[in-house]
Amino acid sequence: MSPEEANFLLSPTDRQNVPKAVSLIQHLQLVHSLPALGHPGEQNSRNKINFMSKMLGFFVLPFIIVEMSLSQQLESLSIFSHLAAAMFIVHGVACLTGALYANAQAIVKNIFITVARLQVIDRTLDFYILMEGTDRLENLFCECRTQDHSRNFDIKQLAQKMSVATLINATYERNPELNRGHRKLNLQGAIGIDCINPKSWEGNTCVGNVDISKDWKSGWKKVLIIMNESFGP
Repeated sequence: MSPEEANFLLSPTDRQNVPKAVSLIQHLQLVHSLPALGHPGEQNSRNKINFMSKMLGFFVLPFIIVEMSLSQQLESLSIFSHLAAAMFIVHGVACLTGALYANAQAIVKNIFITVARLQVIDRTLDFYILMEGTDRLENLFCECRTQDHSRNFDIKQLAQKMSVATLINATYERNPELNRGHRKLNLQGAIGIDCINPKSWEGNTCVGNVDISKDWKSGWKKVLIIMNESFGP
């Protein structure tokens, strides 16, 4: 990676650029494979970067690695949840802002609770954690904005546009050949992925094949190993 590319990924000018943020985390995952540095101080700084990128990776990768099963996703999210809690307890907002920490933990909690609920309803159901995002809401808003040339509208017009947009989306659901959407033929090794279609997911996502308690505890046990490797016993 060139210095220009690195500066682009680290630039905070566009804080809503999700693909760039995902790309940054994916590239940071590769830092640990670089040759060791001779200066102890520089190596210590790299070790901290490695740890931070690993922690963030446990949160991001379950949403973009299409080969992961639901059980593997839950375990990875459990690892992130425990690591983030440990870092927040020790370092507070110096590590993660309060809003970021609260939102991330809320997402993890919601996913685990949703899996538990679906297991009660029907254990043969599939659950895609990527559906917990705002992609569908963004698509609905896009439909509202592109129905006519009126980009700004009041609450009454918004209600009318959302009604029409809902009908449009329902039509597409019944006739998927009318709107195939964007499709990436090969997601393996792709960098900077933002939106993934559930049809592209290859891992087993059946809720009946998941042991929530086991995956949560497995994540906690792996956190102990990661903490010992990174900071010592």
